[in-house]
Amino acid sequence: MQTPSPDPRLTAARVLVIGVGGLGSPAATALAAAGVGTLGLVDPDVVEPSNLHRQPLYATADVGRPKVEVAAARLRERFPTTRVEARRARFGAGDVALARGFAVLLDGTDTIAAKFVVNDVAVAAGVPLVHAGVLGFRAQLLTVLPHASACYRCLFEEAPPPGEVPSCEEAGILGPTAALAGALQAAEALRILGGAGPAWAGRLLTIDTLAGRWRTAPLAPNPRCTACAAAHAAGRREAS
Repeated sequence: MQTPSPDPRLTAARVLVIGVGGLGSPAATALAAAGVGTLGLVDPDVVEPSNLHRQPLYATADVGRPKVEVAAARLRERFPTTRVEARRARFGAGDVALARGFAVLLDGTDTIAAKFVVNDVAVAAGVPLVHAGVLGFRAQLLTVLPHASACYRCLFEEAPPPGEVPSCEEAGILGPTAALAGALQAAEALRILGGAGPAWAGRLLTIDTLAGRWRTAPLAPNPRCTACAAAHAAGRREAS
């Protein structure tokens, strides 16, 4: 059986995975397997024993090593046609120029504060973002098309005070839930790169793996959003 030719849209594509943990690890693997030409990986952390049950790129022998270094080595070994650009750093508000070097961003961070930063950078850079979050048995996904659809800050506005929402470490994460969400992020990124319409732009997908339920809720841009309201208003003025 003849192997299908790689999709030139994917081989030319650049995707940035921010956070190579429970979400980013399966997402990066799926994107490389699909033939994405260049993967950027950004993460400041080292591999810890508590990561191993839900982060498939790492093994016990990797404990204490930087995640991006291990992830890059494993992806290069398994998918030699994919270029991997690894950066051990915390993604921050000053990374707009970095974001502009990629076609799609994937949010694999594990704190709410980090998710606001990633969202705001994506909106400022004008680069599509596939957000996901996981806590316990629950996951949520939202695709942000800057200046076209609602963003993460349109929904949540501001991060809650520290300690009000339990962290991933405190609440725990079911490994298969994170793997599912990461795989869905990769599928959404591939839809965007392939020219198909994203499934979750303007819609929030929530999944409860314990109850076996999922639902989507429509999400409109928030006119008070400090990240994207001005851009939406300018677009409406241009259209009128």
